[in-house]
Amino acid sequence: METVRTVLLGKPVFLLTGTRASRKKDKAFEVESPEKLLETARRNPDAVAFGFVSGSWVASA
Repeated sequence: METVRTVLLGKPVFLLTGTRASRKKDKAFEVESPEKLLETARRNPDAVAFGFVSGSWVASA
């Protein structure tokens, strides 16, 4: 399993699950429910990692 490192709300974070490689470009990825990810990131501003579990994003670290 590969983790994705990205910037979310101006802060570098890891996406542990909930992503898949895009077919259009190399090194691009698609995120499951990006609006839920942003909502979770706003509720957990200190989190540095997120995972997609049972249809929702959770702060992992």
